[in-house]
Amino acid sequence: MAWNKLKSLFVETGSPKDAADAAMAELEKYHLPAGGADGGVDVAMGDGVDGAVTTGAVGPQGELDFQALYDQAGIPNTDEVEALERFLNGLDDSLPQTSKLAAAKAFLGAIGKSPADVLKDAGRKINVVRTIADAKRSDVDRAAAEHQGVINDLQRQIDEHRGAMESLRRDLESVRNKCATEEGRLQGARAFFGAVGDVKAGPG
Repeated sequence: MAWNKLKSLFVETGSPKDAADAAMAELEKYHLPAGGADGGVDVAMGDGVDGAVTTGAVGPQGELDFQALYDQAGIPNTDEVEALERFLNGLDDSLPQTSKLAAAKAFLGAIGKSPADVLKDAGRKINVVRTIADAKRSDVDRAAAEHQGVINDLQRQIDEHRGAMESLRRDLESVRNKCATEEGRLQGARAFFGAVGDVKAGPG
């Protein structure tokens, strides 16, 4: 159930700000804090055996089969959270909030569950979700570092090749200058000795 829809069960539309803030503060105490453990499920990353969750269950483009992940983590397939969500989603939106809450309690009693069971089920699943997100971040960070290493190596090679090309251009310019100087010397010799030859061959 979306958080905004869940809030609407406890915070009545048009309630005074103080009353709404108090209701929200009451709800916040049930949030599992970051790093908080609930339910005692083993969600350590591993090979997918004995309750360990792996990022191998993450599909292409980040697709996730959460039920498969919960099964992989060894969470009992009791689905208290999902059962209660389906029940609440089936209720008429026009029902008063007190009626919805009473219906939810009655539903849990009918299936032999308690609010504590829902809290435990949700806490276990939150731990799995957080573990998957953390593991995926670690995988991405590691892969990104590897790619960056390749990029750095390629950049080094590019810089080396650019340097080699620049050295070749300098060598070419040096050779051109020397060849131009030598050609100038030889052209001068041709002109000089050609002129000398012409003088000797002239009248006299």
